Amino acid sequence: MKESDAAHLQFLLARIQHLSDEHWHAFTSSRRAMDDHAWVGGASSRRFAAELERNDAALHAALRRALQLVQDELHRPLL
Repeated sequence: MKESDAAHLQFLLARIQHLSDEHWHAFTSSRRAMDDHAWVGGASSRRFAAELERNDAALHAALRRALQLVQDELHRPLL
């Protein structure tokens, strides 16, 4: 890996980590409100809570995956 490639990957890793730190809890307050039954409305509120939970899990998975991909590339042995 060229030094410029490694520097670019380091920049990407730092940027992804910053975005992860900034947005990790994007759905947390809404999820907590749903958990505390702050929202009422029968089936529609339960569907919304389930969708919120899925979106929260998907966000966390995507952020972890992005970080892992760049870290793996940085640590990949030269061929």
